[in-house]
Amino acid sequence: MGLVAGSSVMLLTALWGACLIVGRCDLVEHPTNGTLVAKDRTLTKGFSLRETGVTNDRQTKWASWIMMGTLLPFLVAQIPRLFGLKTEGHFFIAIAAVISTLGLIAYCTYQLVAPWIQERRIDWAKTRYRRNHALHKMYNHISEKQEWGGLFKADGKPNEDALLRLFDHFDPDHDQLLTEVELKGLILGLGIERHNGQVPEEDELKHWMKEFDVSGDGQISQEEFLQGIKRWMNISLGSFKKRKSASSSANSSPLEPHGWDFEAQVKDAKLDLAALEDDSNDDDEEDENKEPPSRRQIIVKAIMYLVAGAAVAAIFADPLVDAIGGFSKASGISPFFISFIATPLATNSSEAISSLIFAKRKRKKNISMTYSQIYGAVTMNNTMCLGIFLAIVYFRGLLWDFSAEISVIFFATLIMGFIAAVRTTFPLWMAFIGLALYPISIGLVAFLDYVCGWH
Repeated sequence: MGLVAGSSVMLLTALWGACLIVGRCDLVEHPTNGTLVAKDRTLTKGFSLRETGVTNDRQTKWASWIMMGTLLPFLVAQIPRLFGLKTEGHFFIAIAAVISTLGLIAYCTYQLVAPWIQERRIDWAKTRYRRNHALHKMYNHISEKQEWGGLFKADGKPNEDALLRLFDHFDPDHDQLLTEVELKGLILGLGIERHNGQVPEEDELKHWMKEFDVSGDGQISQEEFLQGIKRWMNISLGSFKKRKSASSSANSSPLEPHGWDFEAQVKDAKLDLAALEDDSNDDDEEDENKEPPSRRQIIVKAIMYLVAGAAVAAIFADPLVDAIGGFSKASGISPFFISFIATPLATNSSEAISSLIFAKRKRKKNISMTYSQIYGAVTMNNTMCLGIFLAIVYFRGLLWDFSAEISVIFFATLIMGFIAAVRTTFPLWMAFIGLALYPISIGLVAFLDYVCGWH
């Protein structure tokens, strides 16, 4: 139990703070909402406590909430002591073991589903960018044709006459139908480009046909085009108003008479899409000429690593415990403090090294992976490791006497988890919160055990 507590505390405090120091970048204002975010691979402000730091993605915030949720079995196991019940607490130990197991299953399920959720979010962001970018280009194109009267009427409603003129302009045979060839001419004629500056590809045409071709006949009629554009305008205007009301930025652009800031809407959509895709083509450590492994190769390699790692852990676990006991007797130091301080440094060295390597790359994607790995390791401690430990205590009829360890895990997880759950950008000064919590946690265990007599 000392190893479980020591591992979680070390990851959430000392390693958390060290990764923030190593991975820090300059903090700059976000172009749309004015909040401070880290600028990838840029560090010109040295060790400025407020002007340097890191920025995580939203998935990392969710990982911190999940981590805090795994504290529930600790609470259940402590119910007899919390309420002064005269029982050894084996009934509550069994319930806590079941909760830990269910938490492990739920966490593994989430890890399997999370990539699908991310893909859906990227698809949604692409659709939003395409919609806003197209409407912006339409607005500019129609505005140049003064005789068309503009994209909006005086009352702020869509100008159907202007939209129909736009349709006719790219319908050379005037059959009131846009084929794929004519639709491509409309896209190129408006100057619509993909978010990375490329000319629209086939998937762009497919997207437009999917959005507008309600009848499914491979052509877009005047009515389908008109209704589709009006639907785009209503969705974009509604989304912009929500974001505008939620933002308190003082330097935001003034609204057009119809209530829509085209420039801000397109820029915001483009930034969201770029952040979600986090294109890794600029990763100088990736060999572009190297052919990526197949899905089968990835799965086989992962299974081999898992089996090898489990075998190594099984072989050396018993000697490790014997070494801790022997060192404790020889030195006169409590085996708990050896397992709490020394052993986590050995057992978590691989996670610590990989986390620091990721953080050193000074990119949002890498620092997000770093902190997700830390929160994931603590979550596994609070589910799988704790579940196994509770099951052994229950089936062997052992005495549950680990209130000090549980308290320190609770103390560190709640503080660091809450910090990560309420914000995505961490200034450098927050690193010292984590670093300071490590000795404080050790002191708390000593105080509870030897002063309060909890052990």
